[in-house]
Amino acid sequence: MATDKKNKIAQAERIEVMRSEINFAPYNPRRISDEARKKLKANLKKVGIMGGIVWNKTTGNLVSGHQKVAICDEVNHYNQETHENDYALFVEVVELNEKEEKEQNLFMNNRSVQGEFDDELLKQMLSEVDYEQAGFTAFDISLYGIGIDNYQAETPKPVQDWSVGSLTENDERLARINESTKQAEENTKINRSVDFYQDTPENQVARHNEIQKVKDRIVDSDRALNDNGVLSYVTLSFKSPDEKVAFMEDWGYDPMDKFIDADDFLHKLEFGTE
Repeated sequence: MATDKKNKIAQAERIEVMRSEINFAPYNPRRISDEARKKLKANLKKVGIMGGIVWNKTTGNLVSGHQKVAICDEVNHYNQETHENDYALFVEVVELNEKEEKEQNLFMNNRSVQGEFDDELLKQMLSEVDYEQAGFTAFDISLYGIGIDNYQAETPKPVQDWSVGSLTENDERLARINESTKQAEENTKINRSVDFYQDTPENQVARHNEIQKVKDRIVDSDRALNDNGVLSYVTLSFKSPDEKVAFMEDWGYDPMDKFIDADDFLHKLEFGTE
């Protein structure tokens, strides 16, 4: 039902402009892999652009949506130098000074602002949708303990060769690693010196499963030891992601970890991190 009540949070106006009026921000820090770009292009061609292109009328620069516009350029055969094959597209228009524009560019690309997945909700959703259409791979879903056989297998995909540095994945190999690391005892010697998202697929599987084991152990402990709602863990809160990373590294933990074993931490307090 229509109402005259206005939103208390301002919204950018959506207008149509010609591509030749839009500049890519030369400082834009966001980069995506070729594989991620293929997924984005396929999704745009399937469902179209569903918002997310923010244009600063003051400077003519994009604030957000660089990858989407770049793909539109490719599909429309647009020439940035001559403006040949110019085309129209809808943008959310804002009027910001250069400092505000850069701040908002960083804000929209900031992973700490975007938040994280709730593992259980994500696992449930992945079991209900076509994971590839949602931008995930067979390797991604293996991290959440979902087997390929959970999905309809009318069109099985061939197993691809996997090699270090490539964008292909050997699903069978990863599945074996996934299963073996689930069944083994917790491995505290897993190498966590590399950022999780830059690590090898094998080590990502192992690291994720070790974290899950700790979670499961905490849950099991809660079930056995909780008393009047008092659970067997406490949450630490930091003022910023950087403070959390510094704390974890100082005590010899992976900054990506979300759970710390109390006995292990007490041991480090007493004997140090070596």
